[in-house]
Amino acid sequence: MQSVTENKLKKEINYSLNVLKCLGIFAVICIHCRLFNLGTKGEIITCLSRFAVPVFFMISGYFSFFSDNDKAVFKYKTRIIKLIKLFIISNIIYLIYDILAAGGKHYIHTMTLKKLFECIVFNVSFTEIHLWFISALIYCYIIFYVMGKLNFDYRKLYKFVPILFIFSLIIAEFSHFYNINLAICYYRNFLFTGLPFFILGYYFHEKEFILTDISNRILVLAMIFGAFLTVVEMFAIGRIDLYAGTIILSVSMFAFCIKNPEKLNFKLIGFIGWHLYTSMYILHYLIFRIIKEYMKVGYFTPIIVFVLTALVCFVIYWVGVEVKKTRTV
Repeated sequence: MQSVTENKLKKEINYSLNVLKCLGIFAVICIHCRLFNLGTKGEIITCLSRFAVPVFFMISGYFSFFSDNDKAVFKYKTRIIKLIKLFIISNIIYLIYDILAAGGKHYIHTMTLKKLFECIVFNVSFTEIHLWFISALIYCYIIFYVMGKLNFDYRKLYKFVPILFIFSLIIAEFSHFYNINLAICYYRNFLFTGLPFFILGYYFHEKEFILTDISNRILVLAMIFGAFLTVVEMFAIGRIDLYAGTIILSVSMFAFCIKNPEKLNFKLIGFIGWHLYTSMYILHYLIFRIIKEYMKVGYFTPIIVFVLTALVCFVIYWVGVEVKKTRTV
Protein backbone atom coordinates (compact mmCIF):
# COMPACT_ATOMS: atom_id res chain seq x y z
CA MET A 1 0.00 0.00 0.00
CA GLN A 2 1.30 3.45 -0.90
CA SER A 3 2.18 5.81 1.93
CA VAL A 4 0.36 9.11 2.46
CA THR A 5 3.44 10.97 1.22
CA GLU A 6 3.57 8.92 -1.97
CA ASN A 7 -0.14 9.50 -2.63
CA LYS A 8 0.24 13.22 -2.04
CA LEU A 9 3.27 13.38 -4.37
CA LYS A 10 1.40 11.47 -7.06
CA LYS A 11 -1.50 13.91 -6.77
CA GLU A 12 0.79 16.95 -7.07
CA ILE A 13 2.68 15.68 -10.12
CA ASN A 14 1.15 16.58 -13.46
CA TYR A 15 2.36 13.71 -15.61
CA SER A 16 0.82 15.16 -18.75
CA LEU A 17 2.74 18.43 -18.33
CA ASN A 18 5.98 16.48 -17.96
CA VAL A 19 5.26 14.73 -21.26
CA LEU A 20 4.40 18.09 -22.85
CA LYS A 21 7.72 19.53 -21.65
CA CYS A 22 9.57 16.62 -23.26
CA LEU A 23 7.68 17.13 -26.52
CA GLY A 24 8.49 20.82 -26.27
CA ILE A 25 12.20 20.11 -25.98
CA PHE A 26 12.04 17.93 -29.08
CA ALA A 27 10.14 20.68 -30.90
CA VAL A 28 12.80 23.26 -29.96
CA ILE A 29 15.47 20.90 -31.28
CA CYS A 30 13.53 20.58 -34.57
CA ILE A 31 13.57 24.38 -34.87
CA HIS A 32 17.26 24.76 -34.09
CA CYS A 33 18.32 21.92 -36.39
CA ARG A 34 17.22 24.23 -39.24
CA LEU A 35 14.88 21.78 -40.89
CA PHE A 36 13.38 24.73 -42.76
CA ASN A 37 16.42 24.57 -45.05
CA LEU A 38 15.25 21.15 -46.28
CA GLY A 39 12.17 22.43 -48.11
CA THR A 40 8.43 22.69 -47.54
CA LYS A 41 8.18 19.70 -45.20
CA GLY A 42 10.93 21.14 -43.06
CA GLU A 43 9.19 24.52 -43.02
CA ILE A 44 5.94 22.91 -41.84
CA ILE A 45 7.70 20.94 -39.07
CA THR A 46 9.47 24.11 -37.95
CA CYS A 47 6.37 26.30 -37.82
CA LEU A 48 4.35 23.62 -35.98
CA SER A 49 7.18 23.31 -33.45
CA ARG A 50 6.69 26.92 -32.40
CA PHE A 51 4.29 25.81 -29.67
CA ALA A 52 7.21 24.85 -27.42
CA VAL A 53 8.41 28.14 -25.95
CA PRO A 54 4.88 29.48 -25.30
CA VAL A 55 4.16 26.24 -23.45
CA PHE A 56 7.35 26.64 -21.39
CA PHE A 57 6.27 30.15 -20.33
CA MET A 58 2.77 28.93 -19.44
CA ILE A 59 4.15 26.07 -17.35
CA SER A 60 6.38 28.52 -15.46
CA GLY A 61 3.40 30.81 -14.87
CA TYR A 62 1.19 27.92 -13.82
CA PHE A 63 3.58 26.86 -11.09
CA SER A 64 3.98 30.47 -9.95
CA PHE A 65 0.51 30.69 -8.45
CA PHE A 66 0.50 30.78 -4.64
CA SER A 67 -2.43 31.68 -2.40
CA ASP A 68 -0.02 33.15 0.17
CA ASN A 69 1.61 36.35 -1.11
CA ASP A 70 4.60 36.15 1.24
CA LYS A 71 5.34 32.65 -0.02
CA ALA A 72 4.93 33.86 -3.61
CA VAL A 73 7.42 36.70 -3.13
CA PHE A 74 9.93 34.33 -1.53
CA LYS A 75 9.53 31.81 -4.37
CA TYR A 76 9.89 34.48 -7.06
CA LYS A 77 13.07 35.80 -5.46
CA THR A 78 14.52 32.29 -5.19
CA ARG A 79 13.72 31.52 -8.83
CA ILE A 80 15.16 34.83 -10.04
CA ILE A 81 18.46 34.08 -8.31
CA LYS A 82 18.56 30.52 -9.72
CA LEU A 83 17.76 31.70 -13.23
CA ILE A 84 20.39 34.43 -13.14
CA LYS A 85 22.99 31.82 -12.14
CA LEU A 86 21.71 29.51 -14.88
CA PHE A 87 21.84 32.30 -17.46
CA ILE A 88 25.43 33.17 -16.55
CA ILE A 89 26.57 29.53 -16.55
CA SER A 90 24.81 28.85 -19.87
CA ASN A 91 26.46 31.80 -21.60
CA ILE A 92 29.85 30.83 -20.17
CA ILE A 93 29.44 27.30 -21.58
CA TYR A 94 28.78 28.63 -25.09
CA LEU A 95 31.48 31.27 -24.77
CA ILE A 96 34.03 28.59 -23.90
CA TYR A 97 32.88 26.50 -26.85
CA ASP A 98 33.19 29.53 -29.17
CA ILE A 99 36.70 30.15 -27.90
CA LEU A 100 37.70 26.52 -28.42
CA ALA A 101 35.99 26.22 -31.81
CA ALA A 102 36.86 29.54 -33.41
CA GLY A 103 39.03 31.50 -31.07
CA GLY A 104 36.03 33.41 -29.76
CA LYS A 105 36.11 35.71 -32.80
CA HIS A 106 32.37 35.56 -33.39
CA TYR A 107 31.64 36.43 -29.78
CA ILE A 108 34.16 39.29 -29.67
CA HIS A 109 32.70 40.85 -32.81
CA THR A 110 29.22 40.88 -31.28
CA MET A 111 30.33 42.60 -28.07
CA THR A 112 28.95 46.03 -28.92
CA LEU A 113 26.87 48.64 -27.11
CA LYS A 114 24.02 47.83 -29.49
CA LYS A 115 24.18 44.16 -28.51
CA LEU A 116 24.25 45.12 -24.83
CA PHE A 117 21.15 47.28 -25.37
CA GLU A 118 19.39 44.45 -27.21
CA CYS A 119 20.34 42.01 -24.45
CA ILE A 120 18.89 44.22 -21.70
CA VAL A 121 15.78 45.45 -23.52
CA PHE A 122 14.94 42.64 -25.96
CA ASN A 123 16.53 39.59 -24.24
CA VAL A 124 18.94 38.96 -27.13
CA SER A 125 21.64 36.61 -25.84
CA PHE A 126 25.32 37.46 -26.25
CA THR A 127 26.10 33.86 -27.19
CA GLU A 128 23.45 31.45 -28.51
CA ILE A 129 20.06 32.78 -29.51
CA HIS A 130 17.94 30.22 -27.60
CA LEU A 131 19.17 31.56 -24.25
CA TRP A 132 16.83 34.54 -24.69
CA PHE A 133 14.16 32.40 -23.02
CA ILE A 134 16.02 32.35 -19.70
CA SER A 135 16.50 36.11 -19.52
CA ALA A 136 12.88 36.70 -20.60
CA LEU A 137 11.69 34.35 -17.86
CA ILE A 138 13.81 36.26 -15.34
CA TYR A 139 12.01 39.47 -16.33
CA CYS A 140 8.61 37.78 -15.91
CA TYR A 141 9.52 36.71 -12.38
CA ILE A 142 10.89 40.17 -11.57
CA ILE A 143 7.56 41.73 -12.60
CA PHE A 144 5.63 39.32 -10.38
CA TYR A 145 8.15 39.78 -7.54
CA VAL A 146 7.82 43.57 -7.61
CA MET A 147 4.03 43.33 -7.75
CA GLY A 148 4.09 40.98 -4.76
CA LYS A 149 6.37 43.25 -2.74
CA LEU A 150 4.04 46.19 -3.45
CA ASN A 151 0.95 44.06 -2.72
CA PHE A 152 -0.48 44.64 -6.18
CA ASP A 153 -3.15 42.21 -7.33
CA TYR A 154 -1.61 39.86 -9.92
CA ARG A 155 -5.02 39.44 -11.53
CA LYS A 156 -4.83 42.99 -12.84
CA LEU A 157 -2.40 41.62 -15.43
CA TYR A 158 -5.06 39.40 -17.03
CA LYS A 159 -6.50 42.25 -19.10
CA PHE A 160 -3.12 42.91 -20.70
CA VAL A 161 -2.84 39.41 -22.23
CA PRO A 162 -4.98 40.06 -25.35
CA ILE A 163 -3.40 43.49 -25.79
CA LEU A 164 0.12 42.06 -25.73
CA PHE A 165 -0.86 39.27 -28.13
CA ILE A 166 -2.38 41.77 -30.56
CA PHE A 167 0.76 43.92 -30.56
CA SER A 168 2.90 40.80 -30.95
CA LEU A 169 0.92 39.62 -33.98
CA ILE A 170 0.98 43.11 -35.50
CA ILE A 171 4.76 43.23 -35.20
CA ALA A 172 5.43 39.61 -36.16
CA GLU A 173 2.74 38.83 -38.69
CA PHE A 174 0.67 41.68 -40.03
CA SER A 175 3.73 43.83 -40.75
CA HIS A 176 4.69 41.24 -43.39
CA PHE A 177 1.63 42.16 -45.45
CA TYR A 178 3.13 45.62 -45.87
CA ASN A 179 6.66 44.31 -46.46
CA ILE A 180 7.83 45.70 -43.14
CA ASN A 181 10.07 42.91 -41.90
CA LEU A 182 10.99 43.99 -38.41
CA ALA A 183 13.75 42.27 -36.44
CA ILE A 184 12.60 39.20 -34.54
CA CYS A 185 13.73 40.64 -31.21
CA TYR A 186 10.95 43.26 -31.36
CA TYR A 187 8.34 40.64 -30.57
CA ARG A 188 10.33 37.66 -29.31
CA ASN A 189 11.07 39.08 -25.88
CA PHE A 190 9.73 39.05 -22.34
CA LEU A 191 7.01 41.62 -23.05
CA PHE A 192 5.32 40.37 -26.22
CA THR A 193 6.01 36.64 -25.96
CA GLY A 194 7.07 35.75 -22.43
CA LEU A 195 4.74 37.79 -20.23
CA PRO A 196 1.36 37.08 -21.89
CA PHE A 197 1.94 33.32 -21.87
CA PHE A 198 3.35 33.45 -18.33
CA ILE A 199 0.23 35.31 -17.17
CA LEU A 200 -1.97 32.78 -18.99
CA GLY A 201 -0.29 29.95 -17.11
CA TYR A 202 -0.90 31.78 -13.83
CA TYR A 203 -4.52 32.35 -14.86
CA PHE A 204 -5.09 28.68 -15.65
CA HIS A 205 -3.91 27.73 -12.16
CA GLU A 206 -6.26 30.17 -10.47
CA LYS A 207 -9.21 29.45 -12.79
CA GLU A 208 -8.54 25.75 -13.32
CA PHE A 209 -12.18 24.96 -12.56
CA ILE A 210 -13.30 26.51 -15.87
CA LEU A 211 -11.72 23.58 -17.72
CA THR A 212 -14.24 21.18 -16.21
CA ASP A 213 -16.88 22.59 -18.57
CA ILE A 214 -14.66 22.10 -21.64
CA SER A 215 -14.58 18.62 -23.12
CA ASN A 216 -11.38 16.95 -24.26
CA ARG A 217 -12.87 16.72 -27.75
CA ILE A 218 -13.12 20.51 -27.98
CA LEU A 219 -9.52 20.91 -26.81
CA VAL A 220 -8.30 18.36 -29.37
CA LEU A 221 -10.27 20.11 -32.12
CA ALA A 222 -8.70 23.40 -31.00
CA MET A 223 -5.24 21.80 -31.34
CA ILE A 224 -6.04 20.60 -34.84
CA PHE A 225 -7.43 24.01 -35.83
CA GLY A 226 -4.40 25.78 -34.33
CA ALA A 227 -2.01 23.52 -36.23
CA PHE A 228 -3.95 23.99 -39.47
CA LEU A 229 -4.09 27.77 -39.06
CA THR A 230 -0.35 27.87 -38.33
CA VAL A 231 0.45 26.07 -41.58
CA VAL A 232 -1.90 28.36 -43.54
CA GLU A 233 -0.22 31.42 -42.02
CA MET A 234 3.20 30.02 -42.86
CA PHE A 235 2.29 29.67 -46.54
CA ALA A 236 0.67 33.12 -46.52
CA ILE A 237 3.40 35.18 -44.85
CA GLY A 238 6.48 32.97 -44.48
CA ARG A 239 8.48 31.78 -41.51
CA ILE A 240 8.13 33.77 -38.28
CA ASP A 241 8.34 32.88 -34.59
CA LEU A 242 4.73 33.42 -33.51
CA TYR A 243 1.52 32.85 -35.46
CA ALA A 244 -2.07 33.28 -34.35
CA GLY A 245 -2.33 29.52 -34.85
CA THR A 246 0.63 29.02 -32.51
CA ILE A 247 -1.27 30.75 -29.72
CA ILE A 248 -4.32 28.53 -30.23
CA LEU A 249 -2.24 25.36 -30.54
CA SER A 250 -0.05 25.98 -27.48
CA VAL A 251 -2.91 27.14 -25.23
CA SER A 252 -5.13 24.18 -26.14
CA MET A 253 -2.28 21.70 -25.60
CA PHE A 254 -1.51 23.25 -22.24
CA ALA A 255 -5.19 23.32 -21.21
CA PHE A 256 -5.57 19.65 -22.18
CA CYS A 257 -2.66 18.68 -19.93
CA ILE A 258 -3.98 20.76 -17.03
CA LYS A 259 -7.41 19.18 -17.37
CA ASN A 260 -5.95 15.66 -17.67
CA PRO A 261 -2.89 15.53 -15.37
CA GLU A 262 -2.55 11.73 -15.46
CA LYS A 263 -3.76 10.97 -18.99
CA LEU A 264 -0.30 11.16 -20.59
CA ASN A 265 1.61 9.09 -18.06
CA PHE A 266 4.55 7.78 -20.11
CA LYS A 267 7.40 7.02 -17.72
CA LEU A 268 10.48 7.60 -19.88
CA ILE A 269 9.11 10.68 -21.66
CA GLY A 270 7.78 12.00 -18.36
CA PHE A 271 11.14 11.45 -16.67
CA ILE A 272 12.88 13.49 -19.36
CA GLY A 273 10.30 16.25 -19.06
CA TRP A 274 10.51 16.35 -15.29
CA HIS A 275 14.23 15.92 -14.58
CA LEU A 276 16.15 16.72 -17.76
CA TYR A 277 14.16 19.39 -19.53
CA THR A 278 16.07 22.46 -18.28
CA SER A 279 19.53 21.05 -18.97
CA MET A 280 18.38 19.69 -22.34
CA TYR A 281 17.08 23.11 -23.34
CA ILE A 282 20.45 24.66 -22.52
CA LEU A 283 22.73 22.00 -24.00
CA HIS A 284 20.88 20.75 -27.09
CA TYR A 285 22.25 23.49 -29.34
CA LEU A 286 25.78 22.73 -28.21
CA ILE A 287 25.27 19.07 -29.16
CA PHE A 288 23.85 20.14 -32.52
CA ARG A 289 26.80 22.43 -33.22
CA ILE A 290 29.20 19.58 -32.49
CA ILE A 291 27.52 16.87 -34.58
CA LYS A 292 26.78 19.09 -37.59
CA GLU A 293 30.52 19.29 -38.16
CA TYR A 294 30.56 15.57 -38.88
CA MET A 295 27.24 14.89 -40.60
CA LYS A 296 24.82 16.36 -43.08
CA VAL A 297 21.73 17.84 -41.48
CA GLY A 298 18.55 15.93 -42.39
CA TYR A 299 15.18 14.97 -41.01
CA PHE A 300 16.74 12.48 -38.58
CA THR A 301 19.07 15.08 -37.10
CA PRO A 302 16.60 16.24 -34.39
CA ILE A 303 16.20 12.64 -33.22
CA ILE A 304 19.97 12.16 -33.00
CA VAL A 305 20.43 15.48 -31.17
CA PHE A 306 17.56 14.66 -28.81
CA VAL A 307 18.95 11.23 -27.88
CA LEU A 308 22.53 12.45 -27.43
CA THR A 309 21.44 15.46 -25.39
CA ALA A 310 19.20 13.28 -23.21
CA LEU A 311 22.10 10.90 -22.54
CA VAL A 312 24.48 13.75 -21.63
CA CYS A 313 21.88 15.37 -19.38
CA PHE A 314 21.02 12.06 -17.73
CA VAL A 315 24.67 11.60 -16.79
CA ILE A 316 24.70 15.12 -15.33
CA TYR A 317 21.47 14.38 -13.44
CA TRP A 318 22.81 11.03 -12.16
CA VAL A 319 26.05 12.63 -10.94
CA GLY A 320 24.02 15.30 -9.16
CA VAL A 321 21.90 12.66 -7.42
CA GLU A 322 24.99 10.72 -6.34
CA VAL A 323 26.65 13.86 -5.00
CA LYS A 324 23.54 14.64 -2.93
CA LYS A 325 23.59 11.10 -1.53
CA THR A 326 27.20 11.45 -0.38
CA ARG A 327 26.39 14.76 1.33
CA THR A 328 23.53 13.24 3.29
CA VAL A 329 25.58 10.27 4.48
